[in-house]
Amino acid sequence: MTSSSPLLPSTTAVVPIANVETNTTTKKQYLCLFSVITAGLLDDDLGSDEQEITEMINLIIDVDQKRMVALHRQYIRPLHIDNLTDESKEASGVDENLLFTSDIDIEDALRKFDTFLRSQYLHPDFNVNFTFVCENCLYLRQCLHPESIKKGTMPLPSYYWSYFDLRHEFEHMYTTTECHNIKEMLEKLSISSVDETDYCMRHVRNMELIIYQMLNDGHRFEKPEYIMTNLQQGLCSLEDNIEESTVVRARGLPWQCTDQDVAKFFRGLDIEKGGVALCLSSQGRRNGEALVRFVTAEHRELALRRHKHHIGQRYIEVYKASGRDFLNVAGGSNSEAQAFLQRDGQVIIRMRGLPFDATARDVIEFFTRGDIPTYVVDGEEGVLFVHYPDGRSTGDAFVMVKTENEAAQALLKHKDMMGTRYIELFRSTTAEVQQVFRRSQDPKNFQTSLKDIPFAPLPILPPEMLTGGNKKDCIRVRNLPVECGIEQILEFLGVHSQHIVAQGVHMVYNAHGQPSGEAFIQMDSEAASFNAATHKNNKYMFFNGKKKYIEILQCSGEDMNHILLGLVPSNLIPQNIQRQPMYSPHRAQSLVPISTLQQQMLPPSMPISLATSSQQTNVSNGSLSSAQSSNSSASTVNGQMTTAAMNGLHPNATYYPMQVFYYPTPPISPSIYLQTGHMHPGPVTLVLRGDNGQY
Repeated sequence: MTSSSPLLPSTTAVVPIANVETNTTTKKQYLCLFSVITAGLLDDDLGSDEQEITEMINLIIDVDQKRMVALHRQYIRPLHIDNLTDESKEASGVDENLLFTSDIDIEDALRKFDTFLRSQYLHPDFNVNFTFVCENCLYLRQCLHPESIKKGTMPLPSYYWSYFDLRHEFEHMYTTTECHNIKEMLEKLSISSVDETDYCMRHVRNMELIIYQMLNDGHRFEKPEYIMTNLQQGLCSLEDNIEESTVVRARGLPWQCTDQDVAKFFRGLDIEKGGVALCLSSQGRRNGEALVRFVTAEHRELALRRHKHHIGQRYIEVYKASGRDFLNVAGGSNSEAQAFLQRDGQVIIRMRGLPFDATARDVIEFFTRGDIPTYVVDGEEGVLFVHYPDGRSTGDAFVMVKTENEAAQALLKHKDMMGTRYIELFRSTTAEVQQVFRRSQDPKNFQTSLKDIPFAPLPILPPEMLTGGNKKDCIRVRNLPVECGIEQILEFLGVHSQHIVAQGVHMVYNAHGQPSGEAFIQMDSEAASFNAATHKNNKYMFFNGKKKYIEILQCSGEDMNHILLGLVPSNLIPQNIQRQPMYSPHRAQSLVPISTLQQQMLPPSMPISLATSSQQTNVSNGSLSSAQSSNSSASTVNGQMTTAAMNGLHPNATYYPMQVFYYPTPPISPSIYLQTGHMHPGPVTLVLRGDNGQY
């Protein structure tokens, strides 16, 4: 067949050119020149607009005889459009009538071509060397593979997972870097382009001419490129050196998205082992973001072209990220976690909500009970519990199972009971194991649970943090996103943030230790707080792709203290919180002498007399000068405290005032507007002890 030979007017055209030799002792090599077009952009932008494939052509060459042996062409009916744009019709030359009367979808096209190969004895199962050739990687990596995974087609046959990139082969043969497309290759070889109106047919015909010339010049097609079939697990250390140009951040993922789902979104591109790191929120839950590390900078650039492509009905944003970003999420150095991740398992499962006294035996029993038991790799030794720095359990654990089938069976136990608690199960990753362990051991992220901390009705704000009186030089910020940080608040305030005093931003947590969506900010004047409230009240803050209107109210330092003490109605202290004694084994180190507290800062329910010495209250101050420390290891203040005045507080317990919940660590504004040396020493903590004979 010559280049001008027309195809039959059908949605599928098959033209066997010659008999194929069979039963040979050595594998004959056949090259399948592969080309597709979509209903959208072509050439270097092919696949970047997520449009469907509308035409597919396979032209097969016998390498030894340097001749075409078969041609297979199909129009593929798109599912999501009813007509082509004028620009698309002009660029592609597609017959729109044939396209939309076709009864072939993408899966039908794949099956028909596979059947055709078998009928012509060209299938790799017939002991032939059959490899695709594409002008570049876009045809397979950015078009066919992503579309097949989105439409849930049959698994792609093995010959779709390797190919020769004609650009790379041409550069290797002719030692040039100036030929980036078919047109430039033809010019380099002084070959005239084929006269053909259909873009896809013209494309494969021109590729055919180039390959014949390369074969005549002695080129051998020997080392194809392979497409990653499955995401592989791998460990990442904090000391690893990651190339900056290989990482992207994917945002907007469904909350139940796994690393395998992320890999499917980037199907066709090669991801490093352990290269998908799902990001966790401050509460330890997945926040809809992931960092993905690719094998080369070229694949990262292809990933960026999938910006606003879809997973289901959700579009996913894809941005550049750095190697340090990836290490901050996926890197780890915990030896216990590293040993766990080296076990011989294929799938990691995260357990959440475990009883704090749960044992490895309880976990094994949880998975093995029922009609179809699931066996954890290495039994009880294979259970990895997560602990806080003080050794208390977080209620999280990780286990491994050997196969995907066992993992699916194990995940059916999601929300089954262990004792009186239901257990949440999630498919996890090596990066998530490292991230959870690192966060649990980081003192900055350590928060003692409310039930482990005594509730004492002490003043919320230390005196040096308040402006005092009724001077309204503060603002109260409400309705913040719960994951919003100080940096986002400053960005929202804009020019008004320059009037914030040093250490003047106070994030507020509720009595359960969760972000309340409120903050108090001290300004340098009443005019500054008035202007901020006037210009920013009920304005929108854009955060994580969403917008929330923010309330900003002018207030005073006294207002702040009253609200946090519960003297003014607020959403900070729930009604179901009972002010009763709770005991804790923890002892604070950094304390302030009670004598330094102003009388008006103490609530009426807790009067303290410093007159007599019938009972001692030991208070130490970690910030005392070295001279004071040399004279006394702790400040001792003698005072009389009546039992009724204690309002139910046990005399031998450690009491933490409420600002343990109301301030981040450190409890000050970020350094972007603090001068060096102006850091606040920390929250006030009182230790109240009774006589030795008491509890």
